[in-house]
Amino acid sequence: MIEQGFVQLVQGASAVNTIAATGGFLAELPKDQVLPSWSFTTVADSADYVLAGPVDLGSWNVQIDCYANTREQAVLLAAAIDAVLNGYAGTLADPDHTVVQGIFRINKRDFFDDARRTYRRMLEYEVWSNG
Repeated sequence: MIEQGFVQLVQGASAVNTIAATGGFLAELPKDQVLPSWSFTTVADSADYVLAGPVDLGSWNVQIDCYANTREQAVLLAAAIDAVLNGYAGTLADPDHTVVQGIFRINKRDFFDDARRTYRRMLEYEVWSNG
């Protein structure tokens, strides 16, 4: 599964792991998760087709949300994740050994949650792979 390899790639980076000891949660952070941390969610998942059926290469748009108690922590975590992902090409360590042709950042936005007094930087990527 590409998601498993994706999380291992990001969380396995020492720069990311130093800032966020745990992360890579699907869709949302667990209740009372220690910050900074990050989650991911699928925005779009498509495969290309020809008349004979699907081709090997498809795209997966994934959103990463970096949560922190301070603006600086959110920005630092996002920068560390972006350094790992933006422009990455290689084989992921998931059970399918997904071959990634390229990962490209396509969006970045900042948010502030008044109720929780937390900061969030959202990064969105387009992932081209055989998985």
